[in-house]
Amino acid sequence: DVDKRQSYERREDFAEVARKNVEKFYGGPVEQWRLVVGDFVTALDESDVDRVVLDMLAPWECVDAAAKSLTPGGVICCYVATTTQLSRTVESIRDHGSFTEPHSWETLIRDWHVEGLAVRPDHRMVGHTGFVVTARRMAEGVTAPPRRRRPAKGAYGDEATAR
Repeated sequence: DVDKRQSYERREDFAEVARKNVEKFYGGPVEQWRLVVGDFVTALDESDVDRVVLDMLAPWECVDAAAKSLTPGGVICCYVATTTQLSRTVESIRDHGSFTEPHSWETLIRDWHVEGLAVRPDHRMVGHTGFVVTARRMAEGVTAPPRRRRPAKGAYGDEATAR
């Protein structure tokens, strides 16, 4: 079976930017890639998907659709720009109950100067940061293992600290 990829863009103008970016990267049209203009949640018609990558303002709105399309063991990967988005995305994945414990990390970009043995970071860092969250889809009927960390006091309201 040929490896197929699909991208979803809600807006036609964003879809055109995506198409140009893909063609520039690959040097022309990509036969194995299909661009769909429409909302991921309502336009998604795939099942047994290995990966879902969400780079959008509110990926938590797509967790249920991603879970329905992912095969057991498939990965959801979300890129977000703020800590508020990070928190809401992680909590939505946890609350869904179909995924392993989400793993999140920050990405930083910093240039390095490399001249022979003179290897050091650039003196100035004009960096960009972002957050990535990943989790695996579990098979139907499988329960996620318990979390290994206890949250900070008050993190989930008074009822969590009363236990």
